[in-house]
Amino acid sequence: MRYFIPLLLASAAFAGMIVPMPNLVDPRDKQVYKTVQIGDQRWMAENLRFKLKGTFCYNKNDSYCNEYGRLYTWAASMRLVDYFNHTVAKDAVKKVHDVCPKGWRVPTNKDWKKLNYYVTKMGISDGAGISLKSKEGWDRELRLPAGSDEFGFNALPAGEFHYVGEFMDKGASTQFWASNEYDAYGAYFWRITYDSRTFEKVYDAKDNAVSVRCVEEKYYKPVEPPPPPNFVKVEVVTVQNKEILTIHVGDQVWMAKNLDVDVPGSFCYAAKDENCKKFGRLYTWSAAMKLPQEYGEKIARDSVKRTHRGLCPYGWHIPSIYDFDRLNAYLKDIDEAVGVGANLKARDIWPESDNSLPGENGFGFNALPSGILPANSPFSGLDSVTGFWSTAETDSVTALFWSLRYDSDDLVRDSAGKAGAFPVRCLMDPPGIDEIYDSTALYDSRDENRYKTVEIDGVRWMAENLRFAAPGSFCYEDKDIRCRSYGRLYPWHVAMRLPADFITNPVEGAITVDHQGICPAGWHVPSQKEWSDMMLGVAKMTKGSIAAALKMREGWVRGGAPISEASGFNAIPAGARYNDGEFMELGTSAYFWEASGGGDTGAAYWNLINSKDDVMRAEDFENTAFSLRCVKNAPVAADSTKAAPAGNAAPVGDAAAPAVAPAGNAPAGTAPAP
Repeated sequence: MRYFIPLLLASAAFAGMIVPMPNLVDPRDKQVYKTVQIGDQRWMAENLRFKLKGTFCYNKNDSYCNEYGRLYTWAASMRLVDYFNHTVAKDAVKKVHDVCPKGWRVPTNKDWKKLNYYVTKMGISDGAGISLKSKEGWDRELRLPAGSDEFGFNALPAGEFHYVGEFMDKGASTQFWASNEYDAYGAYFWRITYDSRTFEKVYDAKDNAVSVRCVEEKYYKPVEPPPPPNFVKVEVVTVQNKEILTIHVGDQVWMAKNLDVDVPGSFCYAAKDENCKKFGRLYTWSAAMKLPQEYGEKIARDSVKRTHRGLCPYGWHIPSIYDFDRLNAYLKDIDEAVGVGANLKARDIWPESDNSLPGENGFGFNALPSGILPANSPFSGLDSVTGFWSTAETDSVTALFWSLRYDSDDLVRDSAGKAGAFPVRCLMDPPGIDEIYDSTALYDSRDENRYKTVEIDGVRWMAENLRFAAPGSFCYEDKDIRCRSYGRLYPWHVAMRLPADFITNPVEGAITVDHQGICPAGWHVPSQKEWSDMMLGVAKMTKGSIAAALKMREGWVRGGAPISEASGFNAIPAGARYNDGEFMELGTSAYFWEASGGGDTGAAYWNLINSKDDVMRAEDFENTAFSLRCVKNAPVAADSTKAAPAGNAAPVGDAAAPAVAPAGNAPAGTAPAP
């Protein structure tokens, strides 16, 4: 793929983010390490090189240790014997200091999450992995920018030693141990790979040997603190003469508090009224569904509607598994700095943990640690756990709920006995078709999809990505829920309805004026001129940038360039699917096809990026799959020189081609300045 992307000002910005600290001398072996402050933490800016049993140099070559540091099994990183690579070490780790120098430690998951949070919030690169990578030494994935090392962390691609006896992935990945175990045989590490933007937590065998980065056991005042958590304005709506606090999360509207309706089958935690006032009530599944108690022990499938009101007020319903999946997916896409669970938890009330960040309450959901009442057990988990019933059953006596725990940043789906009692959060019923789409909406008779549209400078555009399931098109990560939210992804030849090899073997005249491709009847794939004219029209209607006006506010990862939504075009960051089958850039990039390509030029597309305030045009030669927006065909003017016989109007859709073909098929290599 060829990008024509301006990459200005980057190097100057990177230098300004680095906060160097004094070198660290390890008194044990006199090794000297550079250190750097990132947020309120001080980190080694090099991998640990301290030698002991259970450590390796890559390919058993000492020169690699000098440059990349040593590779440690998890037990070695905790300075334990190899026995603890196969046994829970919870008690043993309390008795010894790990492999880091005194005053420093092997980071906990919480330490790594704090680093990821700060880098994601403050970095200017598209992803924490890019921000932390060293500038040199990495294998290149041409679809991604090179490592920027904008905080001086200098993550080198040190590879790993796999327990089967193989050294692997030098140049392609790096992993850093966390001190947290997963179980007797596994522990967590944090990984960066050459072909990903992310910095992710993974668990693997303790017998594997990976790098160690030490963090100091004290905190510093940040030179530049991260932005404070978002303040979310809670909206008050009146339902059945009662005021209800609500919040918007994506396209969903949730109650901002747990339900507190006193009915049989509901409880206050520990039978104390003050707990109901603070946390809401706990409900058995059948009580929440507003079904007879007998459904606690028998299947209620035929009695539970697709949108099931249960105890919720009119116009609201008990969330389904799909509703929770949609919430979970949206929060994962929109905020890479914070886990979904941390974003849902209330601030300043959940206990601290070495495995999780404090509650962020980034969207106003304000989940409180209400505790639960498990089936056939006493109340438990006050101040440390909560869970929310869904409408889904697993069998006659169990149903699905979604839980939040003090020691996890995730929203987790689980099952529990229906006789147990959990909180209930109500979700507003989705609007009907007539509420979403007005008279300007496009109706696609092929699959009964409807699309919002917008007129920009006299031309009507789709204001949503096409969802038509053409053969050869994709949902992001092959998940239907992504298609509903983001539209489908199409290779250019699929969008254009042309042969798969058209770019290399074009046929003259195959790309027509108002080329329909897979657009609905009366609509077409936009030409270069139509894209350029549309952007000039957007420039007339706003004082801000064209990119800000084209983007919709929902869906883009937080912390990017400004968004105004001024145009109504509603560009959503649907990402892309590459020809190797990998999906990338959901939440950070939007790509839209143009009706030009072939011969010496690739398939033309237009691109918006989360961190940039401009629109770019480029070409694709690699059969990548992008989004498609369609443009309405211009009405054909009647030929006034010929009078049609009375009563013989031309059939709708049979209008002749316009006398003057619109311009717009300029060579793809000549990008206008919108």
